[in-house]
Amino acid sequence: MIHVRISMAMTADGKTADEEGEWYPLCQYERERFYRNIEWSDAVVVGADTVLTTNISFLSPSSLKNPLRAVIDPKLKTPIERKVYDTLRGPVLIFSSKEAYNAKRDKIEKLNSKGIEIVTINEKEGYLSTKEILNVLKKRGCEKILVVGGGRTNWFFLKEGLVDEFYITVTPYILGNTKYSPVSGSGFPFPGIKLELLSMEKCPCGEEVILKYKVHNNLQNILDKINE
Repeated sequence: MIHVRISMAMTADGKTADEEGEWYPLCQYERERFYRNIEWSDAVVVGADTVLTTNISFLSPSSLKNPLRAVIDPKLKTPIERKVYDTLRGPVLIFSSKEAYNAKRDKIEKLNSKGIEIVTINEKEGYLSTKEILNVLKKRGCEKILVVGGGRTNWFFLKEGLVDEFYITVTPYILGNTKYSPVSGSGFPFPGIKLELLSMEKCPCGEEVILKYKVHNNLQNILDKINE
């Protein structure tokens, strides 16, 4: 059975990156938590904008288990040189729109030559269908899915009622007016999706708080409220 976990870190004012899209762990324990989540997963799902602003492999350096990495890139805009596309340590999928797949044949050939598979997915509301994405991952034997952003990717998984857990680390910083937050998109009517607090712990560094939530997919209640 598919289990989807979103894991993010944010500042005390709810931002996940500065205006340039830059973010990196500011405490060694945050980095270790990130790697543990990766080791837990069968597949790591990341959006194209996060790949553009965060050039990392999305793998744990110390683990022998390397999950499948799946990049949601509707327009095939991410450079092939990004570290996430290193296939020496494990398989990589790119989810693309059919339009981009047909328009960028040269890039498709280069990606295929590196052993990267491109899967076309139907578009829904300007994004790729997250339900179809999960179906593809399930057929490849992936049941534990880690979604690591960005905010728009998180939004569509939440909007489709596909998320089971939401992990958020709150860091002791303020960034102010940037566009990056854990969940973007058009938003839900108040009070939105209900979360149940599973645990709250203080990081060993003494400065960060780790919140772990169960997601109650009360989307029908939200839709009923919209249609009132």
